[in-house]
Amino acid sequence: MRAKIALLGCGNPARRWHLPTLAELSKRGEIDFVALCDLDEQLAAQSGAAYGVPYYTSAEEMLDRHKDILVVDVVTGDPTHHVLGRMMAEHGKHVMVEKPMALTLTCCDIIIEACRRNGVHFEVAENYFRMPKQRMILKLIEAGVLGDIVRVYFIEPKRQDPFERHVTHGGLGRPIQGFGRTSGMCMDMGAHRLSQLRLYSQSEPRSIAATVRKYGSDPKRIHEDWAHAMIDFRSGAVGIYETSRLGEAQRLCQITGSLGAIQDPDTFGPGIPLRLLSGDTFRDIPVETERRTVDGVDVLQRIVVHTDPAIVYENPFRDYAIDDWRVGHAAEIMSIANAALHDEPAEYGCEGRKDVEMAMAIYESSLNGMAPVCLPLTETTAYEQAVHEDFQAKFGRPVGD
Repeated sequence: MRAKIALLGCGNPARRWHLPTLAELSKRGEIDFVALCDLDEQLAAQSGAAYGVPYYTSAEEMLDRHKDILVVDVVTGDPTHHVLGRMMAEHGKHVMVEKPMALTLTCCDIIIEACRRNGVHFEVAENYFRMPKQRMILKLIEAGVLGDIVRVYFIEPKRQDPFERHVTHGGLGRPIQGFGRTSGMCMDMGAHRLSQLRLYSQSEPRSIAATVRKYGSDPKRIHEDWAHAMIDFRSGAVGIYETSRLGEAQRLCQITGSLGAIQDPDTFGPGIPLRLLSGDTFRDIPVETERRTVDGVDVLQRIVVHTDPAIVYENPFRDYAIDDWRVGHAAEIMSIANAALHDEPAEYGCEGRKDVEMAMAIYESSLNGMAPVCLPLTETTAYEQAVHEDFQAKFGRPVGD
């Protein structure tokens, strides 16, 4: 039996990643990709024609016409995740929402509760940790190759702009989220990187101290353009996260353990620069990759890290025309498909809520002068309350309506 999957939202993320991956998995007999929907009829029609599936501009009509849909992949803007996630659950459909899971923890819980109440599973489309290189890094950490993890560090740019001639900064603007497609850097790329920091540390955060700043003076740009966070993990590891769209581009991922480290200046590149202690010095550990061409696509077969014994990652999609980047998307799609078919929790699910929680703590700490915020959060933060107020002003209804 194969899960019948529909897609909701044909914007850029869907066109670049979800649609071609759904089509390839359907072609290979892993799933049945049966329909898609977008409010923009031209966009829906183009996508439907490109992938040979019926298209709709009404989610209700799509569900009515295809009553055998088992899973809906929601690839829409952040402010709609909780609305559409709940709607799909109330129609008895298993649901996957794009990252970040939702605007606030209240919105995350709307999805979780709707799925619980209607007996369906949910997944969050967090693809970064599912990419082959990241799967291998996690295997190395879990195998104890790096020893006890002491420090995890991500610094990365978004699109880089120059500083203005006279540099000043302000805090978060209102409406806080702007309510475009995305909801700020700490929720956009931050959802990815906070997930990875948490997984690298193999621990949950205990507290976060952070500052979030907006240097650009353009009033139309609501979101922050720089953020820095210090994360105290329960294991004793320290996490550092910095993201910026200003000044000179800087990119680094560093995972430091008691027995070795990975210091990677190119987190999207294929290399795993692993160094381990040998006596009093570090030595580089060879990493080998095997690849072949499948239907014109360069496809990773496996990664071998030559520790003693060697550690191997086998690409579960090595026979499909799916490149390294889309392996993460294929894995998340199969996660919710298998959860629906076998009535078991999806791989990530509620972990996506934890990523939002960390982002909420970053914003809240910044609003309070970098005062540490303890986790887990037990009450609605002032930042979340502001988002809820701005959501109601924008859309004319409370987030839970």
